[in-house]
Amino acid sequence: MTLVGAFLIVLGALLYFVLNSFRYEQRRKRIAGYIEEETSRGPTTINRLLVRFGKGSQKELEQKLVNAGYYNKDWAKYYFPAKILIAMLIAIAVFFSSLSELNKMLAGVLALVGVIIIPDLLLEVRRKALVGKTSSQLPYLLDMMSVCVQTGMTIEATLSYLSKELEAFDGDLCYQIKRTSDSAKIKGLEKALDDLSERIPTPAVRSFVLTLIQNLQYGTSVASVLSDLAEDMRKIQVLTVEEKVGRLSAKMSVPLILFIMFPIVVLILAPGIMQMSINIGG
Repeated sequence: MTLVGAFLIVLGALLYFVLNSFRYEQRRKRIAGYIEEETSRGPTTINRLLVRFGKGSQKELEQKLVNAGYYNKDWAKYYFPAKILIAMLIAIAVFFSSLSELNKMLAGVLALVGVIIIPDLLLEVRRKALVGKTSSQLPYLLDMMSVCVQTGMTIEATLSYLSKELEAFDGDLCYQIKRTSDSAKIKGLEKALDDLSERIPTPAVRSFVLTLIQNLQYGTSVASVLSDLAEDMRKIQVLTVEEKVGRLSAKMSVPLILFIMFPIVVLILAPGIMQMSINIGG
């Protein structure tokens, strides 16, 4: 009964957090508004910390979702409530299962840890996959930029144009270019390109950014350089694929030995061993 009571208390606490999480934004806005209205009387340190913590965690979560390819920032409001709701459903399912009390406790703890950790791990895996995919599409972007520059467009105008035209080709690459173009209008092109290399930290993107920055600093012709850089990136991609294919033979040796050579050895030696055992027994 003590275990059941503790479980009900935990379930009630989870329900309390779910109900309060849906009112998180309204409460945060009310606190922020109260602090702004009461600045003349001096806001308390607790209110300041509460508002700053809410804004900081919300911004950090929004950035995680954007880096993982989920560009709707409103989803960040439902991330933690969804976690808690899933944890509650799992807890209810475990509670009404036919497991023993110890197994219920272990299953509940494992499910809670999984609900807390697994979504963040999936976001990180998706971020890395998105970085690799966006970087692999860069040669096509360079070819299109080279054509636009040859027609007389500036690099800023090229980025602004491609931020709309790339939507049908690759939505993730289009988002990065659009973000770079919008940032260039405020911070300058060089700073916007540096931010792009930080968001997608791959050698291909760094080469692209350094090429454009060199053009901005020295005024060199960039159209032919972009075409050559795109060709070099394609060659690197081909070499990378060939390297993976070359490693495949070494990786296949382990299952070859375990699942083919050992059974063949057993099939060859088994009849002789059986015959020897029969002769010895006879």
